[in-house]
Parts: sequence; structure tokens; C-alpha cells
Amino acid sequence: MYIGGTDAHGYHHLLWEILDNSVDEAINGHASRIEVVLDEDHHGATITDNGRGIPVDTHPKFKKSALELILTTLHAGGKFEGKSYQVAGGLHGVGSSVVNALSSELTASVWRGGKTYSQSYVRGKATAKLKRGAKTSKRGTAIHFRPDMEIFGKRTAFDSKRVADRLEAKTYLHRGLKIVFVDEKNGERQEFEHPGGIVDFLDKLVTERGQPSVHTEPFTVESEGEPRLEVALRWTEDTDELIRSYANGIPTGSGGTHENGFKQGLSKAIRNHMETHKLTPKGVKVTADDIREGLVALLSVYVEEPQFQGQTKDRLNNPEVTAQIESSVRTAFEQWLLNNKTAAEAIIARVIISSRARAASRAASQQVSRKTAVSHRLNLPGKLADCSSTNPQDSELFLVEGDSAGGNAKQGRDRKTQAILPLRGKVLNAERASQAQILGNRELQD
Repeated sequence: MYIGGTDAHGYHHLLWEILDNSVDEAINGHASRIEVVLDEDHHGATITDNGRGIPVDTHPKFKKSALELILTTLHAGGKFEGKSYQVAGGLHGVGSSVVNALSSELTASVWRGGKTYSQSYVRGKATAKLKRGAKTSKRGTAIHFRPDMEIFGKRTAFDSKRVADRLEAKTYLHRGLKIVFVDEKNGERQEFEHPGGIVDFLDKLVTERGQPSVHTEPFTVESEGEPRLEVALRWTEDTDELIRSYANGIPTGSGGTHENGFKQGLSKAIRNHMETHKLTPKGVKVTADDIREGLVALLSVYVEEPQFQGQTKDRLNNPEVTAQIESSVRTAFEQWLLNNKTAAEAIIARVIISSRARAASRAASQQVSRKTAVSHRLNLPGKLADCSSTNPQDSELFLVEGDSAGGNAKQGRDRKTQAILPLRGKVLNAERASQAQILGNRELQD
């Protein structure tokens, strides 16, 4: 299915599709305000924007209004031919019609050209022709829909916090956009607007992580080229990385070519800075994971013709984006490191610590694995005092009889190259025992 399933994820995806259409109006400078209202039972929602309004002119070929075509026909949206928007996050005309088909009821209201228009649908089919209402100075579109319970079940409903988090993220990504969220179940009203954009978003994420920052000022870059790019990042003392990436305002949880380019550009900039200024200690090998440990980053790109993996748009696949973003990020970050010496020193120190910690952890893991492998292979009793060397050519294994002899051998050995394995002492003094006693000894038989 286009929405990814009939569970809560798919249920909310219907709302995201209609929301993204309104956000597209804002991205392209046609809207500044969106209102999202959840019905009292959380089984329906209304999304209203102050954009241009969906076209309502009659299509000469199909003899239907453009509004009805968009809401009932796949690929009929204005974005599908790339004529309406420079960039868009919707499903190229697919989203609205799919939402309509999966809704028990949907009503579209349009304010356009000084007039009011409306049309209602049941399970994707219009119940009547487009209605023209009173004159108005208002402009925009409102879509109210209720997902079909026969498809999604009666228990699935909109989650207020999930919706609010999504709406707030949109206002971080699109400076100048205001989103009002109303929950009719409890009458709560929230307004989201973040003039600081993704820098404010970064501060929020760093605070939520609960770990101190390595440097004070974040690195930011904003490019108006192709693709349009925004980046904000900061290193923290956390042991994990957090990268939130977006394409045309859509969260790409599975990453994609834009995220790959970002990571490559960041790694190359760090390595180049360390090599140029001879900051790499002897014996330290820095990996990409070392560089990104503790990183909190936001990446937002806008592509004219996005190629998403799957209709749920979880991953960006545009191949040309990788090199473009890598170049932009690398150039900007290398310059930032030169201009922010204190921050650069702190970041490099953090990377070196990560590298050394990784190397130490790997060595300890190999030591344990080596002991375990030897013990399993030889079925040893667990009394092996191993040496620290991992090179078989330099290592010696001494088999000694009894724990007492083993203790003396351990005290006199070279721990680096000599391993001691105490075996059990004599089970029987064969010199003084008869042949019958020897053959009858159970341990010798085993």
C-alpha cells in the first residue's frame, strides 16, 4: 500500500500526506499558516492552509473540476508534471487521492478567486458536483477526512503527541511557517513557530540527549544551490550519534544519498584538517564511526525531482545528490574548522578519544575471544593463564603438572609471551601399582 500498512503508522501517514500538501505551499512561498484540528474522537482531522487553494476549473477532457480529479485520480495533482512547485514533498498527485480512497468520508473546502467551493466524498467517490458558495476575500484549502474503520479498525486513532511532534518539526524546518494545533478532545491549542529554524531544533535535540556539548557554537551551513541545503550540528559527550535527515521537509528515517553525502563530506573535512595540521597521534587510526561518535546533526535538503524509495518516502535515492552535498559540506566545514580554532581542537580531541576507546575495546574483545576460542577448541578446564601477545609466532604454552607447579610457573613466566596451563597431577602412582589396578582406574579408562 502507498501508506505502508493499516496500522497506526499507516493511519497517521494519511494525515502526513494532506499536511505535506499544505507545507508544499509554504515551501514555495504561497502559504504562511497551517491549522490542524483533531476531531473529538481522534478518528478524523482537518488541515487548513492559507495557500492559493486547489484549482477548481473544469478539465476540458474529463469534464470534471480539477479539485475532483486531484482527489479521485492517481497522478492528477499539479506537482506530478512539475509545473506548480519548484520543490515538493507530496506524492506527486498520488497522496490526496489515496487518502480519499481510504477514508469513509472526506470534505474539501477551497477559497480561491474570491469565491468559496466545496465537495464531499465517500470512500473516494464524489457524492455531488462541486458546490460554489459565497464570495470571500479568504484564500486557501481545508481538507477534513475520517479514515475508514473497515480498513484500519475501530481501535486505531490519531495520537495527539505524535501529531504535535510532527507539526513542531515542520516549523523548525520551515522558518516563517506557523502551525496551529487544536485537539478537540481536551480543547488544547498549541502554536508552533521557530524563527531560528534548524539551529533551534538542534538545541532542542542536544538538550533532550542530556549530555554536555564538546563545543559552544554549532556548525551551520545554508546553501541556495542545487540541491538547496541546510545543516546544523554539534558534538556532545554522548557515545552514540544522532542524525536527523529530511528531503523536501519529509523525514527520511532510513537515510539516503543526501545523508551519505553529508557523512562523507564531514569525514573528509575532519581527516584533511588532522593531516594538514599533523594532529593524528602515532598509532591512532581514525574511522568514520570515531568521527561521528557523539554527533548530533540536522540535515535538510530540497530537491526539484526527488526520487524516494517506496511511496512512504523513507529514503532519498537521487544519485546526483551525494557528490553535491559532500562537496558543499566538506568545503564549508573545513573553513569553519580553520575559523573556529578552539572548537576545532575540542572536536579533534573528541575524535581521538573515540578512536583510542574503540581500539582498546577491540583489543579487549579479541583477547576474550581468543581465550574462549582456545578453551573451546581444546576443551580446557578454564585454568589457562594466557599471555598478552596475539602473535602465535611469539607465544609459548607451558603445560605443568598440578596446581602447585602451575602457581610457581606463573610467578616466573614472561606474561607477554608465555602462557601456563596447569593439568591435573598424577591420578595413580603406576610404578607401585599392579597392572590390574592401573587398568581398573576409572579416570584412566575415561
